[in-house]
Amino acid sequence: MRSRGRPTTAAATGHPRRRSQHPKYPTPGRNTAMAWHTVWNGTPLEGATARTAELQQRLSVTSNLHGGQLRVRLRAASGAEGPSVIDSLNAVVDAGEPTALLQHGSPRIVLEQGQEVLCDPVPLSVQPGATIEIRCQAGESRSAAALSPVLAHGQAQLETRGGLAPTGPAAEALGTMLTLPGLGLVNGVTTIEVETRGPVTGLALFGDSITQMGFWPAALERHLRTEFPGRTAVRNLGIAGNRVLHDAPSSQPTFGPAAGSRFTPQVFGDEPVGLVVVLIGVNDLVHPASLPEAADEVVTADELLAGIGAFAEVSHRHGARAVVCTIPPFFGNEAWTPQTEAVRQEVNAGLATETSFDAFVDLDQALCGDDAARPAQRDALHIGDRLHPNPQGGEAIAAAVMPALRPLLADGP
Repeated sequence: MRSRGRPTTAAATGHPRRRSQHPKYPTPGRNTAMAWHTVWNGTPLEGATARTAELQQRLSVTSNLHGGQLRVRLRAASGAEGPSVIDSLNAVVDAGEPTALLQHGSPRIVLEQGQEVLCDPVPLSVQPGATIEIRCQAGESRSAAALSPVLAHGQAQLETRGGLAPTGPAAEALGTMLTLPGLGLVNGVTTIEVETRGPVTGLALFGDSITQMGFWPAALERHLRTEFPGRTAVRNLGIAGNRVLHDAPSSQPTFGPAAGSRFTPQVFGDEPVGLVVVLIGVNDLVHPASLPEAADEVVTADELLAGIGAFAEVSHRHGARAVVCTIPPFFGNEAWTPQTEAVRQEVNAGLATETSFDAFVDLDQALCGDDAARPAQRDALHIGDRLHPNPQGGEAIAAAVMPALRPLLADGP
């Protein structure tokens, strides 16, 4: 094993590196013309199916953008028992009057298996800080559409009335998820978009459950609304359980395909992106120690470093800049071992010195106490498992990320 010390450069505190080796890309990531940008998005759970009964939901989000029109994307679940039907869909801005969202002029939206639908745009004025509420109703008992997790105190709030019963191979995992305090599953709605005039920088947050839970993305959006109102369109591309180098085990289909295979199509698919923040890798360490199916999928530091480093190279090829966060500490979690900690520290040291990311954020500095010999998240900053940061831990991560983003947003293309 190579010996790498803890980085002591300015980059370790969340500041951008000198980028003389990376030209200033003529990227499409910052738009100055009229364009559609994401206000909020959810990542549907792979293999998740359910049945609804008189389901009524209210999804509330806060905008960081100026806009004159609004639209919503919906998606059906793959593997559902039949088509999914949304009987009514409405948008409300700042507690105003509801505006019906239609599909080709019809209030009834039918989604076939795996289909994505974009509702007709509606004229609604949106400002940074505005509250957007999407009201969705599915009447009689039917197959649910795609299900995206929404955790209270994250980037959205979800109110649900009626029945939502998990079905299929992921039913047990979904049932367990629904017992978590504050967690809900939004039916069908995957993205809220507004048409806005730039300059707007698309910002993709790519990661695992630490990102998907929404705590640090929500805190980051609050900082961005204060410092760069109307100038950033944030997408949360976290998937709980996701790994860099391996697909989901068969018993946990919601963990999704390997991050290495989903990165390009999800980050650079439909929307201009100027900045990418990567926070991933801990599941590559904990799954072999905690899941029997993954016991033979132990990764080396070199393998994991190469997999994460590739995200910077792909981002640069697409004209975007990339920021990397270190793999956060998880000492005290049942999956922690001295071996996984040695790999974590070796990867983190390599991220600081051996990859082409434009900035580096040290999450040990953001989350840990003073015991440098055995880094562990402070008690006040995790949800109780010493792995997943809570809202306060999310604020600590966002505060560490912002120094890296400020110069990149200020001098972006």
